[in-house]
Amino acid sequence: DQPTAIYSTIGNDSLRPERTTEFETGFETKFFNNRGSLDFTYYHKRTKDALISAIVPPSYGAAGTVRQNLGAVENTGWEMTLSGQIIDRRAIGFDVSVLGSINDNKLLSLGNTQAQIGTITRAVEGYPLFGLWAQPITGWKDKNGDGILTYNADSTLNEVFVGDSVIFRGYSSPRYTVSVTPGVDLLNRHLRIQGLFDYRGGNRYYNNTERIRCVSRQNCNGLMNPDASLEEQAMVVATRDHPSKTLDGFFQPGSFVKLREVSATLSAPDDWAQRYARARSLSFTFSARNLKTWTNYRGVDPETDFTASETSSTPQDFQTVGPPSFFMFRLNVGF
Repeated sequence: DQPTAIYSTIGNDSLRPERTTEFETGFETKFFNNRGSLDFTYYHKRTKDALISAIVPPSYGAAGTVRQNLGAVENTGWEMTLSGQIIDRRAIGFDVSVLGSINDNKLLSLGNTQAQIGTITRAVEGYPLFGLWAQPITGWKDKNGDGILTYNADSTLNEVFVGDSVIFRGYSSPRYTVSVTPGVDLLNRHLRIQGLFDYRGGNRYYNNTERIRCVSRQNCNGLMNPDASLEEQAMVVATRDHPSKTLDGFFQPGSFVKLREVSATLSAPDDWAQRYARARSLSFTFSARNLKTWTNYRGVDPETDFTASETSSTPQDFQTVGPPSFFMFRLNVGF
Protein backbone atom coordinates (compact mmCIF):
# COMPACT_ATOMS: atom_id res chain seq x y z
CA ASP A 1 0.00 0.00 0.00
CA GLN A 2 1.20 3.49 -0.89
CA PRO A 3 0.09 6.53 1.13
CA THR A 4 -1.58 9.26 -0.90
CA ALA A 5 -3.15 12.68 -0.29
CA ILE A 6 -6.23 13.84 -2.17
CA TYR A 7 -7.02 17.55 -2.02
CA SER A 8 -10.70 18.52 -1.80
CA THR A 9 -10.04 22.26 -2.26
CA ILE A 10 -7.49 24.39 -4.09
CA GLY A 11 -5.26 26.89 -2.32
CA ASN A 12 -5.37 30.58 -3.22
CA ASP A 13 -2.47 32.87 -2.25
CA SER A 14 -4.34 35.95 -3.53
CA LEU A 15 -6.97 35.99 -0.80
CA ARG A 16 -7.68 39.34 0.87
CA PRO A 17 -9.36 40.11 4.20
CA GLU A 18 -13.11 40.55 4.16
CA ARG A 19 -14.11 44.18 4.75
CA THR A 20 -17.22 45.13 6.66
CA THR A 21 -18.98 48.45 7.21
CA GLU A 22 -21.82 48.70 9.67
CA PHE A 23 -24.33 51.32 10.72
CA GLU A 24 -26.18 51.03 14.03
CA THR A 25 -28.74 53.27 15.65
CA GLY A 26 -31.04 52.88 18.58
CA PHE A 27 -32.17 54.19 21.91
CA GLU A 28 -32.48 53.30 25.57
CA THR A 29 -35.21 54.48 27.89
CA LYS A 30 -36.55 53.84 31.38
CA PHE A 31 -40.12 54.30 32.57
CA PHE A 32 -42.44 53.76 35.55
CA ASN A 33 -39.91 55.25 37.99
CA ASN A 34 -37.10 53.13 36.54
CA ARG A 35 -39.02 49.88 37.08
CA GLY A 36 -39.07 49.27 33.32
CA SER A 37 -36.47 49.68 30.59
CA LEU A 38 -36.34 49.34 26.81
CA ASP A 39 -33.22 49.00 24.67
CA PHE A 40 -33.74 49.02 20.88
CA THR A 41 -31.05 48.73 18.17
CA TYR A 42 -31.27 48.71 14.36
CA TYR A 43 -28.25 47.61 12.31
CA HIS A 44 -27.23 47.50 8.67
CA LYS A 45 -24.04 45.64 7.83
CA ARG A 46 -22.42 45.21 4.43
CA THR A 47 -19.45 42.91 3.78
CA LYS A 48 -17.41 43.06 0.58
CA ASP A 49 -14.60 40.81 -0.62
CA ALA A 50 -16.56 38.08 1.14
CA LEU A 51 -14.95 34.66 0.95
CA ILE A 52 -16.91 32.29 -1.26
CA SER A 53 -16.14 28.61 -1.89
CA ALA A 54 -16.30 28.92 -5.68
CA ILE A 55 -17.06 25.71 -7.53
CA VAL A 56 -14.42 24.76 -10.10
CA PRO A 57 -14.73 22.61 -13.26
CA PRO A 58 -14.43 18.81 -12.95
CA SER A 59 -11.18 19.01 -14.93
CA TYR A 60 -9.49 20.23 -11.73
CA GLY A 61 -9.66 16.66 -10.42
CA ALA A 62 -10.62 15.80 -6.84
CA ALA A 63 -10.65 19.46 -5.79
CA GLY A 64 -14.19 20.77 -6.08
CA THR A 65 -13.92 24.34 -4.78
CA VAL A 66 -11.50 27.20 -4.26
CA ARG A 67 -11.83 30.08 -1.81
CA GLN A 68 -12.08 33.45 -3.56
CA ASN A 69 -12.90 37.05 -2.62
CA LEU A 70 -16.04 37.26 -4.74
CA GLY A 71 -18.99 38.17 -2.61
CA ALA A 72 -20.82 41.10 -1.17
CA VAL A 73 -23.26 40.29 1.63
CA GLU A 74 -25.83 42.43 3.44
CA ASN A 75 -27.32 41.85 6.90
CA THR A 76 -30.03 44.04 8.35
CA GLY A 77 -32.17 43.66 11.42
CA TRP A 78 -33.02 44.84 14.89
CA GLU A 79 -32.53 43.74 18.46
CA MET A 80 -34.67 44.63 21.47
CA THR A 81 -34.48 44.13 25.22
CA LEU A 82 -37.50 44.91 27.39
CA SER A 83 -37.23 44.49 31.16
CA GLY A 84 -39.62 45.26 33.98
CA GLN A 85 -40.02 44.87 37.74
CA ILE A 86 -43.74 44.09 37.86
CA ILE A 87 -43.99 43.52 41.64
CA ASP A 88 -41.42 44.96 44.04
CA ARG A 89 -42.28 44.39 47.70
CA ARG A 90 -40.33 43.27 50.72
CA ALA A 91 -41.90 39.81 50.87
CA ILE A 92 -42.40 39.13 47.18
CA GLY A 93 -41.15 40.27 43.80
CA PHE A 94 -41.79 39.50 40.17
CA ASP A 95 -39.72 40.60 37.17
CA VAL A 96 -39.48 39.65 33.52
CA SER A 97 -37.08 40.28 30.65
CA VAL A 98 -37.82 39.83 26.94
CA LEU A 99 -35.06 39.75 24.33
CA GLY A 100 -35.91 39.62 20.62
CA SER A 101 -34.19 39.95 17.26
CA ILE A 102 -34.89 39.75 13.54
CA ASN A 103 -32.22 39.30 10.88
CA ASP A 104 -32.45 39.56 7.08
CA ASN A 105 -29.54 38.23 5.09
CA LYS A 106 -28.91 38.73 1.37
CA LEU A 107 -26.13 37.88 -1.05
CA LEU A 108 -25.61 41.05 -3.08
CA SER A 109 -22.92 39.92 -5.49
CA LEU A 110 -20.90 36.90 -6.58
CA GLY A 111 -18.41 38.96 -8.55
CA ASN A 112 -19.75 38.03 -12.01
CA THR A 113 -19.42 34.29 -11.32
CA GLN A 114 -22.17 31.74 -11.74
CA ALA A 115 -24.48 30.78 -8.89
CA GLN A 116 -22.86 28.29 -6.53
CA ILE A 117 -25.12 25.22 -6.59
CA GLY A 118 -24.94 22.53 -3.89
CA THR A 119 -27.12 19.55 -3.08
CA ILE A 120 -29.50 21.42 -0.77
CA THR A 121 -28.15 24.99 -0.72
CA ARG A 122 -27.26 27.63 -3.28
CA ALA A 123 -25.43 30.94 -3.29
CA VAL A 124 -27.58 33.08 -5.60
CA GLU A 125 -27.48 36.85 -5.89
CA GLY A 126 -30.54 38.45 -4.31
CA TYR A 127 -31.21 35.54 -1.95
CA PRO A 128 -30.03 34.61 1.57
CA LEU A 129 -26.74 32.81 1.98
CA PHE A 130 -27.00 29.10 2.80
CA GLY A 131 -30.68 29.09 1.87
CA LEU A 132 -32.48 25.82 1.12
CA TRP A 133 -33.44 25.19 -2.52
CA ALA A 134 -35.53 22.43 -4.08
CA GLN A 135 -38.27 21.65 -6.55
CA PRO A 136 -41.36 22.26 -4.40
CA ILE A 137 -43.98 19.64 -3.64
CA THR A 138 -47.05 21.53 -4.87
CA GLY A 139 -49.73 19.07 -3.73
CA TRP A 140 -51.09 15.55 -3.63
CA LYS A 141 -54.40 13.78 -4.22
CA ASP A 142 -55.49 10.24 -3.44
CA LYS A 143 -57.27 9.73 -6.75
CA ASN A 144 -58.18 6.07 -6.30
CA GLY A 145 -59.17 6.45 -2.65
CA ASP A 146 -56.95 3.64 -1.35
CA GLY A 147 -55.17 5.86 1.19
CA ILE A 148 -51.75 5.27 -0.42
CA LEU A 149 -50.09 7.83 -2.68
CA THR A 150 -48.12 6.75 -5.76
CA TYR A 151 -46.32 8.40 -8.65
CA ASN A 152 -47.26 7.63 -12.24
CA ALA A 153 -45.83 9.12 -15.43
CA ASP A 154 -49.43 9.33 -16.66
CA SER A 155 -50.67 12.67 -15.30
CA THR A 156 -54.20 11.31 -15.03
CA LEU A 157 -52.99 8.65 -12.57
CA ASN A 158 -50.22 10.53 -10.78
CA GLU A 159 -51.04 11.44 -7.16
CA VAL A 160 -48.00 13.54 -6.10
CA PHE A 161 -47.26 16.85 -7.83
CA VAL A 162 -43.87 18.60 -7.95
CA GLY A 163 -42.95 21.97 -9.45
CA ASP A 164 -40.86 22.08 -12.61
CA SER A 165 -38.08 24.34 -11.30
CA VAL A 166 -35.79 24.52 -8.28
CA ILE A 167 -36.76 27.53 -6.17
CA PHE A 168 -35.77 29.09 -2.85
CA ARG A 169 -37.55 27.27 -0.02
CA GLY A 170 -36.37 29.14 3.07
CA TYR A 171 -33.65 30.15 5.47
CA SER A 172 -31.64 27.27 6.92
CA SER A 173 -31.03 29.10 10.21
CA PRO A 174 -33.58 30.92 12.40
CA ARG A 175 -34.39 34.53 11.42
CA TYR A 176 -36.41 35.31 14.53
CA THR A 177 -35.34 34.81 18.15
CA VAL A 178 -37.20 35.61 21.36
CA SER A 179 -36.13 34.79 24.91
CA VAL A 180 -38.41 35.36 27.91
CA THR A 181 -36.95 35.20 31.43
CA PRO A 182 -39.52 35.50 34.25
CA GLY A 183 -38.41 35.53 37.87
CA VAL A 184 -40.22 35.34 41.21
CA ASP A 185 -38.81 36.22 44.64
CA LEU A 186 -40.52 34.69 47.69
CA LEU A 187 -39.96 34.30 51.43
CA ASN A 188 -38.75 37.85 51.91
CA ARG A 189 -36.47 37.52 48.89
CA HIS A 190 -34.72 34.40 50.22
CA LEU A 191 -36.18 32.12 47.51
CA ARG A 192 -35.60 32.99 43.83
CA ILE A 193 -37.38 30.96 41.11
CA GLN A 194 -36.48 31.74 37.51
CA GLY A 195 -37.25 30.32 34.09
CA LEU A 196 -36.06 30.76 30.52
CA PHE A 197 -38.25 30.23 27.45
CA ASP A 198 -36.65 30.35 23.99
CA TYR A 199 -38.34 30.83 20.63
CA ARG A 200 -36.53 30.32 17.33
CA GLY A 201 -38.32 30.56 13.97
CA GLY A 202 -38.51 31.77 10.40
CA ASN A 203 -36.52 28.85 9.00
CA ARG A 204 -36.74 25.32 7.70
CA TYR A 205 -34.67 22.48 9.12
CA TYR A 206 -33.23 19.70 6.96
CA ASN A 207 -34.39 16.36 8.39
CA ASN A 208 -31.59 14.33 6.85
CA THR A 209 -32.21 11.51 9.32
CA GLU A 210 -35.69 10.88 7.90
CA ARG A 211 -34.35 11.26 4.37
CA ILE A 212 -31.84 8.44 4.76
CA ARG A 213 -34.41 6.27 6.53
CA CYS A 214 -36.83 6.69 3.61
CA VAL A 215 -34.37 6.44 0.73
CA SER A 216 -31.66 4.04 1.90
CA ARG A 217 -32.92 2.20 4.98
CA GLN A 218 -36.52 1.88 3.76
CA ASN A 219 -37.97 2.00 7.26
CA CYS A 220 -39.47 5.49 7.63
CA ASN A 221 -43.05 6.17 8.66
CA GLY A 222 -44.18 7.64 5.33
CA LEU A 223 -42.96 4.53 3.50
CA MET A 224 -43.82 1.63 5.82
CA ASN A 225 -46.84 2.76 7.84
CA PRO A 226 -50.12 2.42 5.89
CA ASP A 227 -51.70 4.88 8.34
CA ALA A 228 -49.12 7.61 7.63
CA SER A 229 -50.56 10.96 6.64
CA LEU A 230 -50.78 11.83 2.95
CA GLU A 231 -48.28 14.62 3.56
CA GLU A 232 -45.68 12.14 4.87
CA GLN A 233 -46.37 9.80 1.97
CA ALA A 234 -45.99 12.62 -0.56
CA MET A 235 -42.61 13.49 0.96
CA VAL A 236 -41.41 9.94 0.38
CA VAL A 237 -42.90 9.49 -3.10
CA ALA A 238 -41.46 12.81 -4.28
CA THR A 239 -37.90 11.84 -3.33
CA ARG A 240 -38.00 8.10 -4.13
CA ASP A 241 -40.26 7.75 -7.15
CA HIS A 242 -40.75 11.15 -8.78
CA PRO A 243 -38.18 11.97 -11.51
CA SER A 244 -37.20 15.17 -9.64
CA LYS A 245 -35.97 13.23 -6.57
CA THR A 246 -36.74 16.43 -4.68
CA LEU A 247 -35.76 16.81 -1.04
CA ASP A 248 -38.40 19.48 -0.44
CA GLY A 249 -40.44 17.34 1.95
CA PHE A 250 -37.46 17.01 4.27
CA PHE A 251 -37.08 20.80 4.61
CA GLN A 252 -39.47 20.90 7.53
CA PRO A 253 -40.71 23.74 9.78
CA GLY A 254 -37.85 24.54 12.15
CA SER A 255 -39.69 26.89 14.53
CA PHE A 256 -39.86 25.86 18.18
CA VAL A 257 -40.48 27.07 21.70
CA LYS A 258 -38.29 25.48 24.34
CA LEU A 259 -38.40 25.58 28.11
CA ARG A 260 -34.68 26.09 28.24
CA GLU A 261 -34.11 26.33 31.95
CA VAL A 262 -35.77 26.44 35.37
CA SER A 263 -33.85 27.21 38.54
CA ALA A 264 -34.59 27.75 42.22
CA THR A 265 -32.13 29.30 44.66
CA LEU A 266 -32.74 29.27 48.41
CA SER A 267 -30.52 31.69 50.33
CA ALA A 268 -30.15 31.33 54.07
CA PRO A 269 -30.41 34.48 56.22
CA ASP A 270 -26.99 35.90 57.06
CA ASP A 271 -27.27 35.04 60.74
CA TRP A 272 -28.11 31.43 59.87
CA ALA A 273 -25.04 31.18 57.64
CA GLN A 274 -22.82 32.57 60.38
CA ARG A 275 -24.37 30.46 63.12
CA TYR A 276 -24.61 27.06 61.41
CA ALA A 277 -21.91 27.16 58.74
CA ARG A 278 -19.53 29.80 60.11
CA ALA A 279 -19.83 31.43 56.70
CA ARG A 280 -20.68 34.86 55.31
CA SER A 281 -23.34 33.46 52.94
CA LEU A 282 -25.04 30.14 52.29
CA SER A 283 -27.33 29.16 49.39
CA PHE A 284 -28.61 26.05 47.65
CA THR A 285 -29.52 25.97 43.93
CA PHE A 286 -31.40 23.42 41.89
CA SER A 287 -31.60 23.90 38.11
CA ALA A 288 -32.86 21.90 35.16
CA ARG A 289 -32.12 22.52 31.48
CA ASN A 290 -33.82 21.48 28.21
CA LEU A 291 -37.06 20.34 29.80
CA LYS A 292 -39.68 20.66 27.07
CA THR A 293 -39.90 21.52 23.36
CA TRP A 294 -43.00 22.57 21.42
CA THR A 295 -42.52 22.28 17.65
CA ASN A 296 -44.03 21.03 14.39
CA TYR A 297 -40.67 19.65 13.30
CA ARG A 298 -40.99 15.91 12.60
CA GLY A 299 -37.49 14.90 13.67
CA VAL A 300 -36.03 14.33 17.11
CA ASP A 301 -35.33 17.99 17.84
CA PRO A 302 -34.85 21.10 15.66
CA GLU A 303 -31.51 21.70 17.40
CA THR A 304 -29.89 18.34 16.63
CA ASP A 305 -27.17 19.74 14.41
CA PHE A 306 -24.62 17.12 13.38
CA THR A 307 -22.50 19.83 11.72
CA ALA A 308 -22.03 21.73 15.01
CA SER A 309 -18.33 20.76 15.25
CA GLU A 310 -17.65 21.38 11.55
CA THR A 311 -17.30 24.45 9.34
CA SER A 312 -20.65 23.95 7.62
CA SER A 313 -23.10 26.86 7.85
CA THR A 314 -26.15 24.72 7.07
CA PRO A 315 -27.38 22.98 10.23
CA GLN A 316 -29.14 19.67 9.73
CA ASP A 317 -30.41 16.66 11.61
CA PHE A 318 -28.50 13.55 10.55
CA GLN A 319 -28.64 10.53 12.88
CA THR A 320 -27.91 12.75 15.87
CA VAL A 321 -29.38 12.50 19.35
CA GLY A 322 -31.30 15.47 20.70
CA PRO A 323 -29.93 17.90 23.30
CA PRO A 324 -29.86 16.15 26.69
CA SER A 325 -31.72 17.34 29.76
CA PHE A 326 -29.52 18.36 32.68
CA PHE A 327 -30.40 18.41 36.39
CA MET A 328 -27.93 20.17 38.67
CA PHE A 329 -27.63 20.70 42.41
CA ARG A 330 -25.22 23.26 43.82
CA LEU A 331 -24.28 24.36 47.32
CA ASN A 332 -22.68 27.80 47.58
CA VAL A 333 -20.79 28.76 50.75
CA GLY A 334 -19.10 32.16 50.95
CA PHE A 335 -16.46 32.97 53.55
